[in-house]
Amino acid sequence: MAAPNMFGAPGGAPVTLTLEQAKDAVAKMSALLESPENVALLDQAKATAGNDVMQFMMVVLPCACGILSQVLAEFGFSADPAGAMMLVQALEAHKGDPEISDKAKAMKAKFIPEQMQQMLATAMGLGPK
Repeated sequence: MAAPNMFGAPGGAPVTLTLEQAKDAVAKMSALLESPENVALLDQAKATAGNDVMQFMMVVLPCACGILSQVLAEFGFSADPAGAMMLVQALEAHKGDPEISDKAKAMKAKFIPEQMQQMLATAMGLGPK
């Protein structure tokens, strides 16, 4: 029996987004990450993690996934770090769109410390920033 596919949609196919879906997802995520109560949650998680990458993965990423869980689920991704990574990869298909690119950079800056961005992008298979 094969191991379950943790990183794709049910049935194993990766979730893809149209340009309009990607814009909608990014707009909804931006709104959530900019709300004062979520800014406070992320700030607390980032303070707890400091500059430790493992703490970031164990504290900040799950916090962000909790904040974004409704958006992740709405667009067919699991509401966990694996689903968040798959959403980021789906958005990469539209990185040439200025609206998506600008909002994605702004979101990344909200919860990923600059010194960790390159390493995390490489770990997620997204190459150089």
